[in-house]
Amino acid sequence: MLKPGEYWDREVTAPLTPPSHSWTAHPQVRHYINRAVGGDKGTWPLDWFQQRYPGQVFDHALSIGCGSGALERDLVRRGIVKAVKAFDASPASIQLARELAAGEGFSSVINYWVADFNTIQLARARYDLICFHQSLHHVTALEHLLRQVKRALRPSGVLYLDEFIGPSRAFWNDKTLGWYRALYHLFPGTVRCFDEFEMPIQKEDPSEAIRSSEILSRLVIGFSIEEFRGYGGNILAMLFPDLVVERLTDEQVGAMINAEERLIASGSPHFHALIVARPKLGAASLFADLRYRLEHRFSNLTTPLRAFIRRVRGKQRTYW
Repeated sequence: MLKPGEYWDREVTAPLTPPSHSWTAHPQVRHYINRAVGGDKGTWPLDWFQQRYPGQVFDHALSIGCGSGALERDLVRRGIVKAVKAFDASPASIQLARELAAGEGFSSVINYWVADFNTIQLARARYDLICFHQSLHHVTALEHLLRQVKRALRPSGVLYLDEFIGPSRAFWNDKTLGWYRALYHLFPGTVRCFDEFEMPIQKEDPSEAIRSSEILSRLVIGFSIEEFRGYGGNILAMLFPDLVVERLTDEQVGAMINAEERLIASGSPHFHALIVARPKLGAASLFADLRYRLEHRFSNLTTPLRAFIRRVRGKQRTYW
């Protein structure tokens, strides 16, 4: 199996298979996401962020898991940040990000480097804004990284996440896939890529959704959530990679959106969300540091213990 950085290097330089269609790129779905986040089909997540924090300009920002750098370039274009640093585990992605930033004349304000999410050490009280864009769900050492992020933010700093917080990869099996397989077969064969619904996890990427379902519970240890804007993905993000998107009718896409909205209204938690949070301060910060350190060091004990406590309390997460 490839290491995470190697997997993403390959995806940048020589993908083995054609890229699947991003569910967020379809116009109807994009409008649905924008409405969920910002209340209007034309309000993109960063539009909403600027409206939520009007006139806010961040002197020093950090982007974690930057990939090819689209988020950093957008932050600079919009004037949200004056300068931004960013890192990723994939050297090929970082090289591409540097080239694209240089192409827009941003080399002096965007600084990239290669680092491992799970072992990174960040300078204390350095950043006014730290961003994750679909990257935190690739992190195994959540407690370690979130502790680093909390310490790296200044006291009034902001944490911005646009993230997959749905089921971790270990959740998926024949039983949990059954509902999706039945739903998939409601589509005519002409729009299905496969005879059967495929596992919604990239098998060759060992970091994919490694602890995604734990992100929220780990986040609130050290951060206070100011905004939570869920935008679904419970059906759309799961089915789109297995469908021939060009053959889908507007009615079929609309039916998926309506089904997803009903599913979430019934109590199923969002698979994707935009979250804005701030680091806890004072005694709460010290206690968070202690928890993060202990739970990272003794993860082999604390992770199954938390799962057991959830079952005892009847709080095992239900997705549908």
